[in-house]
Amino acid sequence: MDSISTMVSPYAVNPQPFAGKVIAITGTSRGTGLALSKYFLARGTAISMCATTTSNLEKAASEIEHDFPEAKGRYWTYVVDIGKPETVKSWISKTVEKCGKLDGWANVAAVEQREIFPITDLDADYFANLIDVNVVGTFNCIKEEMKVIKDGGSIVNVGSIASNYASAGVAAYVSAKHALIGLTKVAAFEGAPRGIRVNALCPPSTTPFGEFHPSAANIPTILKGELSEPWEIVASIAFLLGDESKYVTKAQWYVDGGWVEGNYSNA
Repeated sequence: MDSISTMVSPYAVNPQPFAGKVIAITGTSRGTGLALSKYFLARGTAISMCATTTSNLEKAASEIEHDFPEAKGRYWTYVVDIGKPETVKSWISKTVEKCGKLDGWANVAAVEQREIFPITDLDADYFANLIDVNVVGTFNCIKEEMKVIKDGGSIVNVGSIASNYASAGVAAYVSAKHALIGLTKVAAFEGAPRGIRVNALCPPSTTPFGEFHPSAANIPTILKGELSEPWEIVASIAFLLGDESKYVTKAQWYVDGGWVEGNYSNA
């Protein structure tokens, strides 16, 4: 009886589920990556932020310093080109050295295809650039993450509605986002023996960037009737990174305001 009474109930509420955790996030200078950084800082998490452009990252850090003065000493910024394996490895090494561990990772960095090109007109270098950032860059991150993330940790790759559906004129982006799902599934298999979960979260375009995306023309068919804001996406990413999603891995989650069902129900 005593042993039973001392067990922690699976239904017990943890008021601070992310306090004390260490999360690394790519693409943090703006949009979803910046919003996710703020989400975690508001919840007592230590975060390691990276972006490609120094000026954009400094602007994001200044914004965070203004919004979360109490979080000083709980976040660090690094200029990282995820397309270069050595810079990714250096960033992860510095993060673990500083924080002592890594509980979770969100691969948010991405490049969208903002113009429509039929395959016959699609420039090979343009195609390769989208693959490099969206697929090779994420691969570089996952490769190093899997080496250092703690057993039972979680990795979330941010995909897109284009991760499982297609439309004419966006071959580069659709190819990249489809490949990301394959990478996610393989990583989930390989991480399973250590309890590492790997999932993909697939949102539509978010403001302000989605307003320039070809898919923005489909806004009327989103059940919500508008593009998502970054803060509407980040709680779902956090759920997949947190302890309450322990039985979720190799999953592909759509957080899209009903977009996929409305536009691609027959795809």
